[in-house]
Amino acid sequence: TLNIFPKKTGGILWGSFLDCGRPEVKPNTGAMRVVNGEEAIPHSWPWQVSMQASPMSPIPYMHGCGGSLIHEEWILTAAHCFISLNKPSYWRMCLGKHHMNSSMDVPSAEECYMVDGIIRHEGFVYEQDKTDITNDVALVHLSTPVNMTREISPICLPKPGAVMPAGTPCFVTGWGDEKGNLFPKVSEKLNQAALPIVDFQTCSKPAYWWDILRPSMICAGYESPDELKSACQGDSGGPFACAAAGANPTWEVHGIVSFGPQGCIKDKKPSVFTRVSAFNDWIYDNMKKFIYESGKTH
Repeated sequence: TLNIFPKKTGGILWGSFLDCGRPEVKPNTGAMRVVNGEEAIPHSWPWQVSMQASPMSPIPYMHGCGGSLIHEEWILTAAHCFISLNKPSYWRMCLGKHHMNSSMDVPSAEECYMVDGIIRHEGFVYEQDKTDITNDVALVHLSTPVNMTREISPICLPKPGAVMPAGTPCFVTGWGDEKGNLFPKVSEKLNQAALPIVDFQTCSKPAYWWDILRPSMICAGYESPDELKSACQGDSGGPFACAAAGANPTWEVHGIVSFGPQGCIKDKKPSVFTRVSAFNDWIYDNMKKFIYESGKTH
């Protein structure tokens, strides 16, 4: 796992922690084919972020996208979450959530953090009329480091270039729409859905996503609508998590929820994720650059 940052040297890098990808509350990974996903065991995906925006006071914060905690100061998410709301001051990142209505959660489990930096991939392209989304990856820097708890801990990054084999069951999580409505509404509870990876060769066929698909993307889901599951369950920007092999596996964020068919469920249109392992260098380089340029070396 590659979430281990070197100790601070020369004021550029920062402290490390080895404990990524190991939830204290074990997720339910036994139910592999539940229609439309299922409610997650509370706090079993402790890196899940509810990214909430409020463009101006007194408008209350509203859940807008998902994200993944990858370091005590950094959230990994999708660039398209910031197309209109692109100022750090608009956002807060909430961790330790299960119920979208915070009053129903364990007292003090939830923590929300303000944002002082948003870095979108410089090659990000979004053309809605062509459904063309490329380099859909972004980093969010938190104003203060996260206090790790039983309910809040980071997920590991995959090895650079890693490609999970077709059929690998991975999980998408989020508060996304559960029914595939055209006008989605946020779910009250955190949901999860197991989605098998569809190989690139299949997913880039004309009947599937064809030339919209890039090697820097992952397809996952079921190929026929009678197996109704998709990344509607996982909001944009949220994690697509796979367990690394082994008896006591660590979880890695292999994908970022990027796009899917209108209405979420469609024949031969699996959900599409940004493949994180294609962007390891970009992630590390931009973290270091931000820390260096901002002088934030705690």
